[in-house]
Parts: sequence; structure tokens; C-alpha cells
Amino acid sequence: MTESWLSTFDPNVDALLDLLCPQVDDEMLREIAGADYGNDVELHLAPLKLFRDARVIPELTWHPAEVLELIRWSEPDDPEWKPGGRGRQGHLLRAFSCATLLRAYPAPPNEKVWHSFNETAVQLVISLQVLDGELIPAGIRFFAWCLEHLAALDDEGTEAVFLGIALLALAARHEGVSDEAVVGLCRWIDDTVSALLPDKQWAATRRKNWLLSMNHHDLRNTRWIEVGRRLYGWAEAQPSSDRATWVALIGRALSED
Repeated sequence: MTESWLSTFDPNVDALLDLLCPQVDDEMLREIAGADYGNDVELHLAPLKLFRDARVIPELTWHPAEVLELIRWSEPDDPEWKPGGRGRQGHLLRAFSCATLLRAYPAPPNEKVWHSFNETAVQLVISLQVLDGELIPAGIRFFAWCLEHLAALDDEGTEAVFLGIALLALAARHEGVSDEAVVGLCRWIDDTVSALLPDKQWAATRRKNWLLSMNHHDLRNTRWIEVGRRLYGWAEAQPSSDRATWVALIGRALSED
């Protein structure tokens, strides 16, 4: 993907991983490795340690893809949810697992085994927003990298747009991101979805039957609606500007899907 606006987000995959990996200690890594009812812990643990310590990208076979995907689905704010941790630690486990999956997808031979990016992306976005701090600018650079490297794997056309919305969810309110970059991203999202929709009336109304209506991997659609509501709520509270107008448009379209 070579969109001119994308370079303004300074794509970088390591900025986020360099912050996340040191926060995941051996006990936390073992918790991830034991997510499949405690089965094959050592077989899952070995590639997880190699990735955390030496950034050796795992092959997404059963070990460790199964436990990474299980923790990807975790809900740290639900005390009844298993497997996965609670509170901040739970979000660290989920963020690490999601980031590892997204980093691994474009690496051979993993480019043929992914099912969707969007469900992983939204779980990572929400965890990064909870964890906050320096993880937000690093997450912005990470999702820009994802757009560069994962968009080419997206035969359906919608998954790349979700990565763009994940980037927007972190970048919209961040003061370090320029108005021009945010507006450029919003325009790309708008144009891409409009080109995908068979009913081009979307371009006039910006209302129902938008992106989620085309999403075949929809287990976390409610989370994307939540992301849209947050974007719209933030934009509506801002002074009038192109940035606020475009963010409100995307947020409203997503949340009203």
C-alpha cells in the first residue's frame, strides 16, 4: 500500500512491540501458553519466548496460534471470562497476543493461514486505549505498518479498511498527529468503502448499510460499533474543523451500521 498520506503516520512495527514485550514476564507468557485448558504448555511457550525475547516470528501452526487466538478473544473486564487475565494485566496479555498475530500474518508461510484481521485489530485497539500512555503513539505507528503490509493479503477488500479505522481510533484525538494526516486517512476510508458498496447512495447519505454490512468475519462487530461511537462522540465535542467533521462522519457511519 503506497498511499501518500500513510507515510505521515511513520509506520513502524517495532515501536509497539518494544514497549509491550518487556511488560510480559515469564509468568504472563506461561498464562498465554496455558490458554488451551493447559494442554501442550511447553510446546506453545517455546515460540512465544522466541518472539518476545528475540522477535523470531512464529509460524502460525497450532503451536502457538491456538493460544494466541484464544487470548485474542479474551475479555479482561469480564470477571467470568476464561481464559485470559483480568484488568491491566489481562489487557497486556491481549495486546501482546493481538500484536503478535498481526505481526506474524504477512510473514511466510503465515500469509495463507489468516482468517480475518479486523477482529484481532479491534481487540488490540481497545486494549491499547485502556493501557494508554506511550502505547498510543506506538500503536498508531503499528497500525500504519499493518496497512502497509497486510492490505496486500486482503482479497475481500474490507479487512484493510478495518485496519484504517483501527489507526483512526488511536490517531483521531492524538495531538501528535496532524489534521492533514487524519483527514487523509478519513478520505481514504470513505473512498474505499464507497467503491466497495454496490449501492452508491452511501456516498450521499453516509448512513445505514456501511462497512459492517459487508463484513463476513463479524464476531466483534459490536466492538467496532463501540469504536465508531467513541469517534463520533469525541468529534462532536470538538470545535468545528475538517478533522472533527471527517472523524464524525466515519464514526457515525460505523456506529449506525
